[in-house]
Amino acid sequence: MSSPTTNGSSSHVATTNTSDMEIPTIFGLPWVTPTFDPSVTDVVPTMHTSSYPTINPALNPLLSQAGKTVLITGATAGIGFAMAKSFVTASASKVIITGRRQARLDEAVGLLRQHAKELGKQTEVEGEVVDVLILNSVGEMATGGLCEEGGRTTVEIWAKLEANLRGPMRYTELFMKQGKDRQKYGFTKATAGLFFRYIAQRSDPEKMQVVSIHPGTIYSELWRRLGVEKSVLPFDDISLPADFVVWAATKEARFIHGRFVWANWDVEELKAKYAERFKQDAELFRFGVCGLAGSKLHVIQ
Repeated sequence: MSSPTTNGSSSHVATTNTSDMEIPTIFGLPWVTPTFDPSVTDVVPTMHTSSYPTINPALNPLLSQAGKTVLITGATAGIGFAMAKSFVTASASKVIITGRRQARLDEAVGLLRQHAKELGKQTEVEGEVVDVLILNSVGEMATGGLCEEGGRTTVEIWAKLEANLRGPMRYTELFMKQGKDRQKYGFTKATAGLFFRYIAQRSDPEKMQVVSIHPGTIYSELWRRLGVEKSVLPFDDISLPADFVVWAATKEARFIHGRFVWANWDVEELKAKYAERFKQDAELFRFGVCGLAGSKLHVIQ
């Protein structure tokens, strides 16, 4: 089977013999590698798959988190743990991590303390008043449609809402109730995008900065449980979202306050191309519900 791909004016053809290949399955169905339209996803010329100097706290002093306390939910492994390591690298004064299982939490804390020691950092893996909140914890993916035979029940779907909406809302509520005289930078995952858009629209980014991100395609325990091998997809390196959130928690990222962005997008190109457009377009890269009124498209808020 052959499939042509184009890159600018050059053309390349890759040929693969699939007759003897074992096709992986997910939920009992054959796995089909997803395809994306680059004109939609590649909003800047450079798409990264791993960290790079601008967002790397070990290389960019502008990303220093010195004096700040960081709270990361779901940080005992995977992306959350990698984010915690990046904030330690960025000299955060305190890093607080949460997790569901005490044993894994204790192990993660030990590893982070060792990481801080190796870097010569004075980071404490504990704390009280939070400057940076990262909502990384989500409920496991529900399979099957709500109304399909064998699909999830309302009770099961509601349990996912508890993890993916109520939990982040509660953390955000407590975060916003902290001392009003402290400078705060908030960073959130796009689990409850509309809720965080609402919060962002009513927040001064000088006091609380809100950003939602797509972390990239990162291989994790969930993929393993689904039976997907790492070789099936061109997975991104976990350093990409880990360092991206450190950048997003600084004033360097203030121009994307309230927006939803991909960690893959080059941040310098993103700023050069969209910073001024964001000032003119309130809906660009924001969650919304669109409706029609007359001949014009309006966003219902």
